[in-house]
Amino acid sequence: MSNNRVRVIFEDKKGNLWIGTYGGGLNLFDRKEKKFRTVIYGKSSKEFRQNYIVSIYEDRTGLLWIGTYGGGVIKLNRDVKFLHYFSKPDNPNSLSSNLVFSIYEDKEGILWIGTYGGGLNKFDRRKGRFTHYLNNPEDPESLSNNNVRCIIEDREGNLWIGTFNGLNRFDRKREKFKVYKHDPENPESLSNNFVLSIYEDSSETLWIGTYGGGLNKFDKEKEVFKHYTTLDGLPNNTVYGILEDSQGNLWLSTNNGLSKFNPKKETFRNYNVEDGLQENEFN
Repeated sequence: MSNNRVRVIFEDKKGNLWIGTYGGGLNLFDRKEKKFRTVIYGKSSKEFRQNYIVSIYEDRTGLLWIGTYGGGVIKLNRDVKFLHYFSKPDNPNSLSSNLVFSIYEDKEGILWIGTYGGGLNKFDRRKGRFTHYLNNPEDPESLSNNNVRCIIEDREGNLWIGTFNGLNRFDRKREKFKVYKHDPENPESLSNNFVLSIYEDSSETLWIGTYGGGLNKFDKEKEVFKHYTTLDGLPNNTVYGILEDSQGNLWLSTNNGLSKFNPKKETFRNYNVEDGLQENEFN
């Protein structure tokens, strides 16, 4: 591999494994040969920022979209040909920031891009234009923060955006945001405003992983949050990733190992280096 700092792992529809590193570009793993091939690696000073891969997404046509920390968005086709999209200060229809945390395609085929410092972007692929959604301190229905870490669409068609300062539900008709934040006076509010991950499980329950506030279970009807922290058995209160297995367990990656959570029993089984993990901290 080109670098030991792995930020993102993605399996495409054909079973190819893509590994995005933080400093070593993008790697493609050949499972048969058990070898790695470096697909994206910038050598010049201009290309250097594309070596910091933080998100990978495959759209419905099989194109890969690569988000970088400083190098904008890279569109990658099956012939391994690239097209770059950058933020250009003199073009209001360009990408709002070259620091791209998350990429997501909704049911309508619209591509949404979450950035660091540039808020949320909606991308019109036919026109090559980006529409920006930014925080406005004077508008409570604007995006809560311009640092967007994660984006998902639930089965009801709601778009959820996790930021460094709250969880947002986007009303696409009104183009307004419903914001959920931590309230020290309300034990049923979001446990921490720094949202790292959002996941909808097979029962359509929404789970939110936070930086410092552990795991949250969101009741969409009552609009209340239930918290799970180290006090409940979680190994660490920073939850980077959430995935569900075929038995309905949630697997949580943290800064202190991997945790298997049984939502029905509300129990945790934690794994660390003593169980065979190469390191306890995940990214």
